[in-house]
Amino acid sequence: MLDFLRRKAQSTYLQATVIIIILVFVFWGVGTNQGPGRNAVATVNGQAITFQEYNKAYERTMDQYQARFGGNLPADFAKTIGLKKQVLDQLIQTSLIRQGGREMGIYASDEEIQDYIRNMQVFQDNGEFDVERYNAVLRGSRLTPKKFETGMRADILSGTTTRRIAAFAHVLDSELWDKFLYEHEERRLEYVVFNAADFIDKVVVNEESLTDFFDKNKNDYRTLPQVKLKYLSFFAADETAAVKIEEGDIEDYYQQHIDQYSVPETRRARHILLRVTDKNKAEQEKKAADILQRAENGEDFATLAKQFSDDGSAANGGDLGFFSKKQMVRPFAEAAFRLKKGEISDIVRTRFGFHIIKLEEIKPGKTTPLAEVRDSILRKMKEEQAQTAVFAKANETYEKIILSGSLAKYAADNKVKIAETKFFSKDSVPPELSGNPDLIQTVFSLKKGELSSLLESPKGYYIVYVEDFKGPETPSFAEVKERVEKDYITAESRRLAKEAAEKLLTGVRDGNFATLCGEQGLTVAASEFFSRSRKLGKGLPAGVVNEAFNLSEKNPLPKKVFDNKDKFYVFHLREIKKPTDEEFAAQRETIEADIERENQFNLISAWLEYLRGKAEITINKQFLQD
Repeated sequence: MLDFLRRKAQSTYLQATVIIIILVFVFWGVGTNQGPGRNAVATVNGQAITFQEYNKAYERTMDQYQARFGGNLPADFAKTIGLKKQVLDQLIQTSLIRQGGREMGIYASDEEIQDYIRNMQVFQDNGEFDVERYNAVLRGSRLTPKKFETGMRADILSGTTTRRIAAFAHVLDSELWDKFLYEHEERRLEYVVFNAADFIDKVVVNEESLTDFFDKNKNDYRTLPQVKLKYLSFFAADETAAVKIEEGDIEDYYQQHIDQYSVPETRRARHILLRVTDKNKAEQEKKAADILQRAENGEDFATLAKQFSDDGSAANGGDLGFFSKKQMVRPFAEAAFRLKKGEISDIVRTRFGFHIIKLEEIKPGKTTPLAEVRDSILRKMKEEQAQTAVFAKANETYEKIILSGSLAKYAADNKVKIAETKFFSKDSVPPELSGNPDLIQTVFSLKKGELSSLLESPKGYYIVYVEDFKGPETPSFAEVKERVEKDYITAESRRLAKEAAEKLLTGVRDGNFATLCGEQGLTVAASEFFSRSRKLGKGLPAGVVNEAFNLSEKNPLPKKVFDNKDKFYVFHLREIKKPTDEEFAAQRETIEADIERENQFNLISAWLEYLRGKAEITINKQFLQD
């Protein structure tokens, strides 16, 4: 076995095995270094988080985001979401958990570590732990047994610590009913809508009202800043035809990017999930065994899933659609990918609970031949080389402009034609410059007579000179009269609609809603019943539905009219329907599990906040700079 592993040390098999280890320990070994060290990203109570640990965690987290979004992330994605800080916060949190565990006297024994490693399938051969395979896999991942086991000890300590803290979370009976009532109490509204469009005919327009409106809203009619440019453009597409690619280079590219042209095997399966808590584990396991027996005896699997599964897929007969092995948690994936079409698995335990899986369909993986993707590779390689060539050309031109002293002097000396624009604003960009929002943003930050740096765009590069600039100006009333009139009618119709709605709301506070509306000839609509867990307030804005839960039988009216763009709502709580004891009993276990998880999360979060508050944490901010 050891010879086999040595021969395969650089094979796809062993590399995949090593990756499995890396996936298991994203923040592996954090907080095991003593002393700050010169390359520490941060220290937590004197224990270092090294740059190597930070970099490994950062790259792994980035890989996860790329996998989630199909490998296509915006260039500034990491900066936008603050990924560097996210990763560092997670590393600090992991270190605090381990330190807190040690303070509580929690430790991972040698026996625990041995048992955990023995049960890791990556180190097993035919279901048995293989020490030769263990040593070979660690060598392939450049880990010594001592270093790996030290990291394992830290990881087990983290898991044990959080479980011990979570065990203090309890659920009170009163919490169950309050949570259920909060989510499932149903309400029904009756309401009147005042639409601004219905009040347009009531708006009185005259010269005096328009000029007064214009005077009060002059800033709304100020023109946008405008620029007039001279520029040079350098497009990659213009260089593509000159690029020559050798056939051997295409083959090399294909081999280096073979993963892009390979589709993994996917499978479609149904499953039945029984969620598990510490209190119901034995009961759920027995229930799963009974369901499995019924499925094996020929009962329809989809029907059983609809009847018993706690997963959201139950409504579809447990159908999960097609998935690859990497998309599922490991125990589920391994079980599903061992099955043959039509087979039913044994009971599978994951962190979600007990699963029973039936395999419905298999789509084999495949690799697209080079012949089918040759043209796309050739096109991509040409584009990449053209991009490099056009950058070099644009950069050389920019340096010559600087040496010449001006864009005009460079153009005259080199007989180059300069493109020009008329005055334009951000909302009237010339077609030849459209589709470049970052470039336009930069252009409008320049001053009159200023030359830009080399500006990148999706097509290539620009060098821009601002020939002239016009600041915002307020036009005369006569110039924008037509627009002012339109805006005035819109504003007045909204004011009249809102005024009518407020008048109704004031009136119904002292009388019957339906009666008063009827007397005024208003159309009263009634919603269907809705709850916080089933917001089906058909025809109503979400804000009205949300506000309904602040109303009561004693106070059935809102404090003010609800403004939804050009519609104004006056509504009244018509009826409250409380859920039944039978409905509560049917969902009690699920609610209890939800509250328990929430309480556990809150308890662990509070404990971590306490640890962080008393900890001495230093951060080397230079590592977090973009």
